[in-house]
Amino acid sequence: MIGSNPERVHTGESSFQAEVGQLVKDLVGAIRAHNPLNPLIDGWHDAIYLKSADGQILLTNKAYEHVFSGNISSVGRFSSDYLNETIKPVAQSSDVLILQGCTSVEFEHVARDKHGRMLLLRSIKRSLLGSGHTRAAMVGVTRIIEVQAENPGALRLLDLSRVWEAYSNLDDRERKVTVLVAKGESVKDMAKILDVSDKTIENRRNAAMKKLGVENQAGLIRLMVRFQDNGFQDFGL
Repeated sequence: MIGSNPERVHTGESSFQAEVGQLVKDLVGAIRAHNPLNPLIDGWHDAIYLKSADGQILLTNKAYEHVFSGNISSVGRFSSDYLNETIKPVAQSSDVLILQGCTSVEFEHVARDKHGRMLLLRSIKRSLLGSGHTRAAMVGVTRIIEVQAENPGALRLLDLSRVWEAYSNLDDRERKVTVLVAKGESVKDMAKILDVSDKTIENRRNAAMKKLGVENQAGLIRLMVRFQDNGFQDFGL
């Protein structure tokens, strides 16, 4: 049986990648042969799901339902409606990468499951665009690396996930300014790049800092670096 102990995994990263790679090949083969997909994922202890481009869950295994959904089946629902708030930001940002053309996204993250446990998770998402499936855009596989104790470091990462959600809710103009600030651009240079006034840049920067709960520009830069270092998004810093 492929998969992991539900409490801790000792399998190496390359092994996990190979297992997921084979799963994707099997799924694509089954899709093109019009064979059922459930038998390919039901034997796994890792959480597996197929998702459409608009975020609707199309297929899951029991491990996924146990960890992420609970007593109500997630199939036919949108993941944003039931995922724990600590999972949503990284789930949404990695979905975007797949839909923008990435064939594979892999990341580790700390989050709470439906039972309130704090988990260290390793996730791989692979694109199913072009596989022949009429709706599936991606398949995701999430492995529990560790059930963690409530420690300050993990809690800080959970707090960062919550701030990332606030960052995701900034409007596009504010996000562009935060990236330029983090890259060290001056107000005048940012104004030229975005073709707006210096005052507009300052207003957007200040609005973003207020929404993110940072007091000054140095704090904003540190926050953006933390986002990138913890795998939320690569800003090119």
